[in-house]
Amino acid sequence: MLIKKITKIVGILILIILFISIYNSVYFDIPKNEIISKHAKGASDFLELADGSKIHFKDEGNKDGKVLLLVHGFNGSLFNYEPLVPYLSDNYRMISLDLPAHGLTGAVESDLYSHKAYQNVIEEVVEILGVDKFYFVGHSMGGMIAWRYALDNMDRLNGLIIIGSAFFGNEQEFEDFQSINAPPIAFELIESKFFIRLLEFITPRILVKEGISQSVYDQSIVTDELVDQFHDIILMEGTRLAVGRLAEVHEDDFIADPFDLKKITIPSLIIHGEEDNLVDIRFIDHFIEQIPNAKLISYPKTGHMIPMEAPLQLSEDIREFIN
Repeated sequence: MLIKKITKIVGILILIILFISIYNSVYFDIPKNEIISKHAKGASDFLELADGSKIHFKDEGNKDGKVLLLVHGFNGSLFNYEPLVPYLSDNYRMISLDLPAHGLTGAVESDLYSHKAYQNVIEEVVEILGVDKFYFVGHSMGGMIAWRYALDNMDRLNGLIIIGSAFFGNEQEFEDFQSINAPPIAFELIESKFFIRLLEFITPRILVKEGISQSVYDQSIVTDELVDQFHDIILMEGTRLAVGRLAEVHEDDFIADPFDLKKITIPSLIIHGEEDNLVDIRFIDHFIEQIPNAKLISYPKTGHMIPMEAPLQLSEDIREFIN
């Protein structure tokens, strides 16, 4: 009788703990204006596209300098580039933007979140801002968007800077990538349609923290303030649903013909962290082998989030590349 009673009590305690854990992981959408009021700062601004979508961007630095267009990666935002601004804003005009489903842009009217849709957004943004020529700086997924944009808009680019990005030439390379790298649990979950729907309501802060921790080598970067910023943004009204839609089409954008890279005739700089847990450095080989004017720089003791982890070194390499 005593054993049964203890077993019953333990079972009840486990259920209570499970209920509390789930309850504490449920987060409802936060109104968009509330998140924007909290996190839009400095040069933050919004521009409206033809379809009515409002894109969050920053246009700062030397207005007479050469233009850097900075595009973040999956689940990132223009805030990832903020540590770079103090080192480059004296010489360059720095334009950064939050892609649809990301940052303070969030869900958009078109409900389109493919790489092609992102290229169209970038084309419209630079047109509205009156930019004729620029250097395209793309981090992670932004790097994939950058080289695809280059293929269709070579005449608009002075150069290409790809940071922490991969290139897959076939299904086997993509499978090798998935088996070798250790994506954060949150990234694995969104590969399941069931969990995509679940994450629209259950978005534990600990998953966000784990994702950031795996993305960087220097764990001192993972502050409560940074985790709160990432968590707040993903909870913005409509964003989780938009990220789910992005996840459903995202894999279709991964595999491409490596020989397409031979068409990129502008100077190109490939930068990668040697301790990148999300994109192993071996998956940049196609960039180096196929782009005629490509140069590789690897950073020791640096993970995936190079703009946040090594802004001084990155700024120096960008300056040298441009000069």
